[in-house]
Amino acid sequence: MNNSVQPTKTINLWHNDKWAINFSNIPTLKSTRDLYMYDNYVKSLTFPEYSMGEIISNTMGFNIRHPLGGIKANQDLSQINIEFKLLENMANYIYLFEYMRSMRYGQVENFSSEEDMYRKNTIKSINISLLDNQKRIIAIWRFTQAFLLNISSLSLTQGSSDEVTFSCVFSYEEVQYDIKDINTSCGY
Repeated sequence: MNNSVQPTKTINLWHNDKWAINFSNIPTLKSTRDLYMYDNYVKSLTFPEYSMGEIISNTMGFNIRHPLGGIKANQDLSQINIEFKLLENMANYIYLFEYMRSMRYGQVENFSSEEDMYRKNTIKSINISLLDNQKRIIAIWRFTQAFLLNISSLSLTQGSSDEVTFSCVFSYEEVQYDIKDINTSCGY
């Protein structure tokens, strides 16, 4: 993992539409060819905050703060929220709905134990590629072992022809990133 950020001689602002997303898998999809329903139909995402707790000790009436580091490395991670455009046949919604439903009912196939079913039935990686103004990859953020925690309701309105979207909330095990050298990376 290359985590060194190189200083630049030019100062440009980063724009919030310069990113792309890639899902490694969706457990209920039959073929990875169908991942386009997720990679290409993301409307927005909320990049999660990253925080750390603290422990307070008290000495002679004076609070001393200590970072809660090292012992709870991946606990209390903020969730990632992704808003999708609904496909006309609702397939992207239905596959995610079925993923959550099969987990709720414990009806997941191809696992030897209940523990494996809940532990290994994940989206292995949600990758967010950040792009510069020339659409070259500058960083890739990976959210690993993601679980779908929430799929939103669908807001349907009679007499309106607006684009329908739905949101999903995912938890994840770890967040990792790789900084890319724009002189060697390809455009997206």
